[in-house]
Amino acid sequence: MRPFAPDLTTDALQHLAARGLSDACGARPLLLRVLTDLFVMRPTHSPEGVQQFREIAHRVIEDASLAEIDHAASALCNHPRAPAEVLDRLAARESAGARLLLADCRRLSLSAVKTAATDGALEAALAVARRVDLDPATLALLAARPEIEVARALAGNESAPLNPDILPGLVARARNDAELAMQLTARAPHRHEVLPLFLTATSRQRAVMLARARQSLGEEDNLSLALEHGPLLALRRIEALALDGDREDFAAALAEACGCDEDMAGAIIADTGGEPLAIALRALGLAPEILTRIFLFVDPQISHSYRKVAALTRLSGSLSQQVARRILDAICQRQIPRMRHVPLHDQTARFSVGRPNLAKPLAEGRSTRAPSERLHARQA
Repeated sequence: MRPFAPDLTTDALQHLAARGLSDACGARPLLLRVLTDLFVMRPTHSPEGVQQFREIAHRVIEDASLAEIDHAASALCNHPRAPAEVLDRLAARESAGARLLLADCRRLSLSAVKTAATDGALEAALAVARRVDLDPATLALLAARPEIEVARALAGNESAPLNPDILPGLVARARNDAELAMQLTARAPHRHEVLPLFLTATSRQRAVMLARARQSLGEEDNLSLALEHGPLLALRRIEALALDGDREDFAAALAEACGCDEDMAGAIIADTGGEPLAIALRALGLAPEILTRIFLFVDPQISHSYRKVAALTRLSGSLSQQVARRILDAICQRQIPRMRHVPLHDQTARFSVGRPNLAKPLAEGRSTRAPSERLHARQA
């Protein structure tokens, strides 16, 4: 048998190929490199030629050095006729070339990709997390891994669709990881699952979150605040403590009224943007004019800026108590009802020809809320 004949024109290449087919050949120095170079240099290959390359490479990969593995992986990564069996064996080796295949090779088998996602080393899993053609099953396998680096890689992969089965888990982990939280709020501020990260978001991202929360509750018209209310004595106490400048007592009173711990209340008060405090106070039923007085006293970084106080006043006037409660519940990690579905493609996920069967959005206008909840939203 003479592999690639009559294209192997030198005795040396024919000798190397013959050694690759022999089980008793001993060491095979540079054989994988030479065979790979020969394979990629030819513009076309017959089925017999591909099969011959597959047989020889299959036998020599195990004994090849990491340098040869890296060379073969780089050369075959984007080759249209590279045998999947050869690619899979190369990807199973722990090397830079293997990670290149796991991240970029489209001819790599789904089985090899899932194995790396589930049982591979951290470097292998990170490589898979960067793929542009991640399917939902592989995405779920990666999201289930304990390493925070993998979660960050998924959040940073703009081609990875963050579906409703994956995103809540990432958000839960992001509450304890600032880098992951910033990635998710930057990528998906329009997703209601990201509301618990409101404190991490920028002012512009918070505006998107607020708009989506209002839209999900059907509150796109002018607000009527006549029916809103809160515990009068508690609200007066909160206002009085804020005006007195007693920050610790103010935080304790806010925590009691909001039903959260004092650390969370302190974080809400300390936020220099002011939006979390405005939302918390609106959720309790405070009128916008009272919020304005509080912001003039509670934090010098806010009170010394007329534009910021005015912006927060406008924000409080644009929020109903129901929307504010929904966002406060998310910030405080309380269970919230599922938001009304608003058809929206994941604008952060780039189109990939390797992921053709994307889930179709629900019919426009279709609501997942109970009839009583929809009636309450219309009356608000």
